Amino acid sequence: MSITGPSSSLRPQSHWVKCISTNGNLRGVGIEATSVLRELAQRHQLTPEGARFLAEAAIGAFMLGSYCKAGERVNLNIQGSGHCSQVLVESFPNGQFRGYAIERSGPVLSFDIQGPWGSGMLSVLRSKTEPGAQPWIGTVPLVTGHLAKDLTYYWAQSEQVPTAIGIHVRLDDTGKVALAAGFLVQAMPGATHEEIGKIEEHLKDLHQAEGHFQKVFEEDASQPMRLLSRVFQSTPFVKLEETPIEFKCSCSRERVENAMILVGTQELRAMLHEDRGASVRCDFCATDYVVDSKRLEELIEESERRTGQPTGNS
Repeated sequence: MSITGPSSSLRPQSHWVKCISTNGNLRGVGIEATSVLRELAQRHQLTPEGARFLAEAAIGAFMLGSYCKAGERVNLNIQGSGHCSQVLVESFPNGQFRGYAIERSGPVLSFDIQGPWGSGMLSVLRSKTEPGAQPWIGTVPLVTGHLAKDLTYYWAQSEQVPTAIGIHVRLDDTGKVALAAGFLVQAMPGATHEEIGKIEEHLKDLHQAEGHFQKVFEEDASQPMRLLSRVFQSTPFVKLEETPIEFKCSCSRERVENAMILVGTQELRAMLHEDRGASVRCDFCATDYVVDSKRLEELIEESERRTGQPTGNS
């Protein structure tokens, strides 16, 4: 049987823009990721609400990943009592990412006080690809159930960085992602109370504007620099870089088969006898890897060689 491998990337039309104030005291990132998150939700065959949750989490992961260094990656893992029991998104500083959402099959409680994400935990894992590097993880509770607010809380508690965040996801009449955008502004060491106060005033003005904050996203989200200019307003800033965002999964047939070998000979024999083969789906890209009986017999022999067990008939 053939194996359908993951596509190398979805259409790289989405992007983020990083900027910094001219005096270096404030930094920001504006994100537009509609097309890539629309396709990711379709790839995972999510419900409209599941698509919204995954898109919001991805925007948050892009904010985190945009300030990683080369050779680093970040995992945003959210486990809540809302529509999705878990959403995990992995983001890299070069704009590549992958992610998935686990939707609840049963009814979801009403959240009159807590936001749509409900109660639970938000974790950020930062790791490096270099051998021997130790990962760092920060975890905070979902305080409000609104992701933008809870990410703001995370940065304040785990990294002690004053942060302002906006996330907006809109679905079309068919339940597909029609707009997915966001912005992040952070105070750097040396930022004055006056500089931070100006940003806070600008955000307050935007919230109180006619049509509320969603109007800002609807008008400027397709151009992250315009979105950032709304937030910075009277604070001079310059663009540092613009990075395309693309979906890319690291799974492969080789990795899947190596993982199967590590499961052990006994389990592999059970797969062979009961199912005459095996099928493994990647959580991140929904690719199905089908291993037929002949290949499974070869993996059993390889497992026996690695463990030093005598090779026998299966």
